[in-house]
Amino acid sequence: MEKPFLNDIKLYVIIDMKLISEADFSAVDIMRAAFRGGARMFQLRHKGVGERVLFYEAQELSQVAHELGALFIVNDSVSVALSTGADGVHLGENDLPIHAARKICPDDFIIGASAGSLERALQAEKEGASYVGYGAIFHTTTKEKPCPGSLDELGKINKVLKVPVFAIGGINEENVVEVTRVGVKRICVASAVIKSENPELTAKKLLEALA
Repeated sequence: MEKPFLNDIKLYVIIDMKLISEADFSAVDIMRAAFRGGARMFQLRHKGVGERVLFYEAQELSQVAHELGALFIVNDSVSVALSTGADGVHLGENDLPIHAARKICPDDFIIGASAGSLERALQAEKEGASYVGYGAIFHTTTKEKPCPGSLDELGKINKVLKVPVFAIGGINEENVVEVTRVGVKRICVASAVIKSENPELTAKKLLEALA
């Protein structure tokens, strides 16, 4: 199916395999349900595993995403992203530098970056990031040391950067309105969808809040 454009993405769902292991649904089930709810971009995140494990997980989920018509991103590993047909990679501050990744990736390859400050967000854009994920905005359990984030700085970053900015970190149906109040209409979520009893409905409600 035809893939969406990055600039059109509003809801970005992280398939965190540690959360999946505790959930009532499989990674594929979550992806399909969230897609029905309107999500059009997914990221595989599995911290602490080798690239062999990550490769086979990414291979399966990349195929599912492309069958659905969604963008698929791999966290941390450029090599796994490139070798599994993913649309891009998300790089943290301790991963391969963005400018280095740009040299070995196709021109249209999506490279996302994490940022916990305006300075870092600007640097990521300068190095060639396709989008920036800023946070953590709220308390989150998916990261051991979440970057400090504020709604005020999120709003500033969204105004300054030319690339899409996604708010990330502890966002759910109750607090998403606080993100929209600073002018941000793009969010990245994990727990809100994965831990939901109805991932499809949750995705739909989050998108409605962003409208």
